[in-house]
Amino acid sequence: MHNETLEKIQILLNGQVYETYSCTITELLGELKINKNIALARNSRVVHAKEWDSVKLEKDDEIEILHFVGGG
Repeated sequence: MHNETLEKIQILLNGQVYETYSCTITELLGELKINKNIALARNSRVVHAKEWDSVKLEKDDEIEILHFVGGG
């Protein structure tokens, strides 16, 4: 990925302003070093893991990431 050719965009990530060069959800998760054992919503719509490679992030997207916690 060549960041100098990409435009930095601003998104809302779990309620906080975040700037990224990432284009897809998969790239964003890699940037954040988040494993794939999560649930993710984009603009209040659940995005299934099989879609993460194809969903392009856009300026002002609202991304919510929920981590699963095991228990017994």
